[in-house]
Amino acid sequence: NAQPPRARLPGRVSVMLGYLLGRRATKEQRVSSERKCATRTSAVKQCLAANPGDARACDAFGQDLDLCKGRVVCPDAAAAFSRCTHLVINHTGIKAETPDCSRALRKLRRCLKGKGV
Repeated sequence: NAQPPRARLPGRVSVMLGYLLGRRATKEQRVSSERKCATRTSAVKQCLAANPGDARACDAFGQDLDLCKGRVVCPDAAAAFSRCTHLVINHTGIKAETPDCSRALRKLRRCLKGKGV
């Protein structure tokens, strides 16, 4: 009893449902984010090439790239991360009171991953 090959319809259906329910980025959003964020993508690649084995050295470039993409496909999460980073930049108080933006960054990156960007 040879089994017939599995149809790929369920995967396509789930992708289409993702688009319809707003979970996946549209082609236009992906193209727009690639265009708007091209220089940031290049900066990350150049940094990684200059720092092989030390991706942490390029984290600031990666955050900037994620923020750029997020402004296109995850505007709420991008705005929250941007507000937090501005608070850090403008913070002049005690170090212990410096805002921690790691939660906002994780939320932004989760959104980008969910959108497939």
